[in-house]
This record gives sequence, C-alpha cells and structure tokens, in this order.
Amino acid sequence: MLTSTRLLIALSFLAITTQAQAACEVKKFNGQSLSRCKVWPAFPDQAISAKSTFLTDSDDGHDGVFDLDLSLLNASNAKPLATFVKPGAYNSDAIRFVDLVIDTARYRLAPNVRAFGLRSKFADQMSRANPYAKTDLALYVREGTKLRPVLEGLVIRKDFGEGSSECETQDTRIRRTVEIGPLSHNGFSDLIVSSSGVVMTSYKSGKECLSKTTDLKKTQTTLSYDGTQYLIPEDLRGY
Repeated sequence: MLTSTRLLIALSFLAITTQAQAACEVKKFNGQSLSRCKVWPAFPDQAISAKSTFLTDSDDGHDGVFDLDLSLLNASNAKPLATFVKPGAYNSDAIRFVDLVIDTARYRLAPNVRAFGLRSKFADQMSRANPYAKTDLALYVREGTKLRPVLEGLVIRKDFGEGSSECETQDTRIRRTVEIGPLSHNGFSDLIVSSSGVVMTSYKSGKECLSKTTDLKKTQTTLSYDGTQYLIPEDLRGY
C-alpha cells in the first residue's frame, strides 16, 4: 500500500512537472535576447519564466542595456500569476551581459515566504591580458500579483586577472555562497554570505615558468533586511 501511494505521488509530480515544462519557453541567447524557464520545486504547480531583450544606446549598436520580464506562471495553462518588469535591468558595454540563470535554492526568508533567485552573468570577451567575469544574484518574493526584488547586485562569483606575458600573470577567483541565518530583521531572516577565493600567480625563475596559488582569507558577512531590501556592502557588489 505504501509503495502504491509513493508511486501515485511520483506520477502526480511528474504530470505537474510536464505541464510546467510545456508552459515554459526557453530560447538560447543569441546576443540580443534570451528566455529562461524552470519549474519551482517548492511549488511544483508553478514555473518561473525570465525573458531579456537588448536595447542599444550607442551608434554602433554594441553598447546598451537588457530589460527583464519576469513571471511566475500557472503550470497547467501558462497564465501569469505574478509579474515584474524592469527596463534596463542589465548594463552591457565593455563588460557584456552573457546569460541569465534561474536559481531555485531554498531561500526561505520567513515561515510563509520563500524567494527564488536570478543569477545574471557578465564577461569581458575581448581582453586576454585582463580577463574579467562575474555573476550577480538577485532574490524575488511574490506579493499578490507582483514579484518584488528583495536583494539585487550581490556578486557571488568573480574572476579577474592581469598579465604582461604568458608567464607573468595573476588571476583571482572569488566564490560566495548564501545561507539563511538564525536571526531576522523586519520580518525576514538574515542572509549569511560566505566568501572564499584564490590568487594564482605565474612567474619566471631562470628559464622556467613557475606558478603558485594563495588562498584568500575566508570571510562571512551578514545581510539584514531593512523592510524593503537586503543591504549589501560595497565590497560585495559592483565591478
């Protein structure tokens, strides 16, 4: 009897997931637009849809912004349940916007409030001497028929470097994770951001090219909710 019940639950979940996938539109990034869609495991009868389109603000058409059209969809009929639109959400110039990923980790901010994330990726695809790439995290909650950002611009991944030759380089990699903290402010749990990283250096020693890796000091930072958004210190955001 127990096995039959589990099988029924599994088949029901599969049916809901299949419906949600049918409601989703996924479009590969072609440099001008993209669409992402993912079933929300916390609410398997819902799907998260994110679309972004390029708007140029330069004569050559290379520099501009990408807008954001974000929706929470009903899985069975693709009807929007809640939406958020932000024109010019992502700058794209020397550091270009390259991808958008839906993050459905367990961001339970309050007993009855669960957020989902968007990870926006940027990269300098031109410079070999000074490579650069980063990923920003934003979190959104549903409030009736609207989606509202409660966290924007937290850099959770960063890679950058410089070098004058193949054997005189210094590359830095920074990684951050986000966990729900034990305390709360203004109704939402604190976020604990753990940072780690390494610096990889290559240098000449005689005729040899040697390298060394140095670990950066691990740190933890607590982000508190001010009633509108989580406050992010400058060293965890921006370029």
